[in-house]
Formats: sequence, structure tokens, C-alpha cells
Amino acid sequence: MLEILYLTLIGTATAAEPVDPLADLHKTNPEIAAAQAERDAAQADLRAARGALLPQVRVEAQTGTLEETLRIDGLPGEFSGTREPNSAAAIIEQALFTSGRVSGAIGGAASLRNAAQANAEAVRQDVILSGVVVTADVVRDRDIFAVREQNVVLAQERLSEARSRRNLGLATVTDLKQAEARAALAKAESMSAAGALARSEAAYERVFGQRAPANLTMPTAPSSLPGTAEDAIALALQNSPDLTTAEERAEAARFAVREARGSRLPQIGLEARATYADGERFGEALGEAEQYGVFLTGRMALWSGGSLDAQTRAAKARSAAARHQLQATDRIVRERTFSAFSDILSTEAVLEARAAQVIAAREARKGVTEEFKVGQRTRLDILDADLELANAEVARITADRDFLIARYALSRNIGAL
Repeated sequence: MLEILYLTLIGTATAAEPVDPLADLHKTNPEIAAAQAERDAAQADLRAARGALLPQVRVEAQTGTLEETLRIDGLPGEFSGTREPNSAAAIIEQALFTSGRVSGAIGGAASLRNAAQANAEAVRQDVILSGVVVTADVVRDRDIFAVREQNVVLAQERLSEARSRRNLGLATVTDLKQAEARAALAKAESMSAAGALARSEAAYERVFGQRAPANLTMPTAPSSLPGTAEDAIALALQNSPDLTTAEERAEAARFAVREARGSRLPQIGLEARATYADGERFGEALGEAEQYGVFLTGRMALWSGGSLDAQTRAAKARSAAARHQLQATDRIVRERTFSAFSDILSTEAVLEARAAQVIAAREARKGVTEEFKVGQRTRLDILDADLELANAEVARITADRDFLIARYALSRNIGAL
């Protein structure tokens, strides 16, 4: 049964101090770890791009066996022999002028590093918000389940009372059937609440990697939220990690155009080379040879089959796409921030109304019970009052959760989580 599943999920712990699982969420969530790893990779890519401006040093060596045959025109026969040449070279290369290719690569890598950092922050805040949501859902659904279970107990008491009154001739068959119907309804609502709680517990375990503790409480509501929608939007445009990510990716795409263009233009560098070789030819020792040289090198692509032109056009298209995506992200941030601010106002008003509804429903049930005792109310009136109070309490619990989530959603949209 779902009640058994519920008890299994929450454990058998007795009352204890409330826990704050959000405090360590950033240490255990794999989504945050993945985003941080992507950030580290982007930082490494930036170091690799910067390395192209520094001297490049390499060593080349060769050893082996070579069979060779020489024929000279006008002379009979041939000369053949085996030799074992050995050579080594140390080469230093320094880029002097790259037509923007290297600077574009460095600028793009720096922007992508910044984008990865902003994205890691966005993921962290998203996970924190998810943690708040699933925590609030578990607390809400546990409270709703408790209300529904309490209503089951009350409905059973009403049913037992109706049966006793029926046996004494003080109640009709209709009164009894109405009590039976409400008892069945209370049981069905309790089962539904247990199912909703099981789903919330599963979502909690997905986000936190562990079962929800029995002493879980609602997260503390964030403070220092903006007082107007305009202030909220201004903060979002300034601090939103989503917008920062889009801006940096657009900048990286712009640098990629510079890098692609530079690949088609002259590249100038400086090369210093030191070589050493020894060996023999046709059985005659040749001794050793050493060479040292400094060279100014240059290259420029004249024809690449259209591949470099295509790369430039692709980079321009991606840059345009990134700019459009930045515009779309700007609109999304504005819309979500305004909606989150509006949700705070509406959910606060709903919460106040639901709290008043609970008070009124509780007083109404008390009055109906007293009036029933003096014959002014029917059994159905009492059952209706019980149901109205239970529904009012469920609605108040839900409104409390919605108001909390609305405040956290606004904090996420302005980058304040």
C-alpha cells in the first residue's frame, strides 16, 4: 500500500533537529560537478591558445640503416653500400605576425572560458532552486498526507457514529450512506496524497542523491528581494548568469570570425635551428656535420579549394546565430523575471486568503457541529464541513509552498541564489 511506501521513504526516525540539505548540495550534485569540469576544460583551452604566442621548441632525431645504389651516366657498373646515418636537430619557432589568427583564438578561448564560468554558476543556481523545489514539495506532500490521514480518521469516526445512530433509529439510511461515501472519499484522497508524496520523495533523491530525512523542514525564504518589477529586471540584466553566458558565447563567436579570416592571410615567424649529423657513404666515413641557422619564415594560403572561405562564412553565420541567441536570452530573462515578481504578489495574496479560509472553515465546522446537536443541521452538513476544512488546510499548505518557490524563483532570475 502507498501508506507503507510512505513510511519506508521517510524512515522511522523520531523527532530531531531540522536539517538543511541545501548546505552541501553543491558538493554532491553531479550536474554541478559536470559544469565545473567544463569550466576547467575551458580554462585549459585558454592556456593552450595563449601558448601559440610563446616560443615553440622541439627536438627531432633520426637513426637507422639505409641501403643505397648509385649509377653514373657514361660509366659502367654501379656503387652500392649500406650506411647508418644519425642526425639530431633542435628547433625554436616564434610567431611574429599571424594576421589576427592567434589573437582571435585567444580571445575566443577567453570568452568561452568566461561563458563556462557563467554557465557553471547558472547550473549551480538551477540545482539550488531544484533542491528548494523538491524539498518544499516533500514537506508540502507530507503535511497534505497528514491532513488526509487525519480526515480518514475523522471520517471513520463519523461513519461509526452514523451506524450507532442508525441502530438506535436516530439516523436514516441516507445518513449512513452519506457517511460511508465520505469515508471512502477520505480514503481515496489519502491514497492519492501518498502517491504524490512518493513521487516527491523520488524527485528529492534524484537531486540530493539520498532519501529525504524524516525531520525535513521548509527552506528559509530568501530576503532582500527587489521591491518593484523594474528593479528586479534591472538586477537580472546585470547579474543573470544565463545572460552572461549568452553574451560571452556571442563574443567568442565574433573572435572565431577573426581567427578564420586570419588563416587566409600572411603568417610570419622566426625560426632558429641547430642540427648535427654523422655517418658514411659507400663505405667511406664522412665524419660529422653541424649546422646553425636563423630564418625569417612566411606563408600565405593562395588556394585551399574553398575550404578557408567556407570556414570564414561558417564562422560569420555562427556569430550571427549567437547574436540572435543573445537577444532571445535577453527577452527570456526579462519575461521570467517579471513573471517571477508577479508570482510573488499573487501567491502572497493567495496565501493570505487561504489562511483566512482555514480559520473560517474551522469556525464553520465548530458551529455546524453545535447546530447538529440541537437538530438545526443534518449529517451531510457536518460531512461537508469536515471536507471543507480538510480542503482548506490542503490549499493553505500548497499556497505556503507556492509563495516560497516564487521568492526563490525571483532570486534565481536575478542571479542571487
